[in-house]
Amino acid sequence: MTPRGTSQPARRAARAAAPVLLAALALAGCSDDEPTVAPSGSGPTTSATSAGPSASTSPPSSGTAAPSGTAEPSGAATPTLPPAPSASGTAASCPAGKAGAVNVTGLSSAAAAKARALHTAAKACNGKALIAIATKDGTGFAGERPASATFTASSTQNYTWLATLLTMPQVATFDGSVAPRVFSEDFKENDAEWTAAVNAGLITSAQAADMKKTDGGYTGPRVGIAEDGTWTFFTHGR
Repeated sequence: MTPRGTSQPARRAARAAAPVLLAALALAGCSDDEPTVAPSGSGPTTSATSAGPSASTSPPSSGTAAPSGTAEPSGAATPTLPPAPSASGTAASCPAGKAGAVNVTGLSSAAAAKARALHTAAKACNGKALIAIATKDGTGFAGERPASATFTASSTQNYTWLATLLTMPQVATFDGSVAPRVFSEDFKENDAEWTAAVNAGLITSAQAADMKKTDGGYTGPRVGIAEDGTWTFFTHGR
């Protein structure tokens, strides 16, 4: 409203200015609703803006390729994994593997062939092979135990004794089998042969003294192979 006391021309000018002012106010009110129109104009801008993030998202996706590059190192680590160590590990961890070469002096060709086969299997702690030979030959074991109870994963001492016996000079005994020389009548009083049995780890010094006194001869680990190549017996003591 135009205040009183205003001159006529001023009131006319004020009335003329009123529509302009109202139009300006209407425009100002419209600017608050600009987003309704803006989406069409600013829509491209907005998608351009979201295109920016997607562009920045694509670097991470190329960054994801880097992890796949990191997978290569993990693939490179695979060769380090132990390939089939258990297969070769059995023979490598067998204490009988330290035994020397087989001694076939004085044996028939058939007995020598069997001694070599037994020696090879014993040095590898190959119980399966030894059990197969014993089953075929009808081999006797101490205490009438079966071969499967003699050659087990926990009876490594038996493998060591067998392999060690087969490295020693052997002589024929009364039953046509073979055994360490101290077991024969010719060497049972021979101190050097007793010492050889002790040094080979077949018996201890105390056991040797007890055998001499109580048994009248060697009764420690021994093996028998007949002239025809049959594995007749294996015992670790009486």
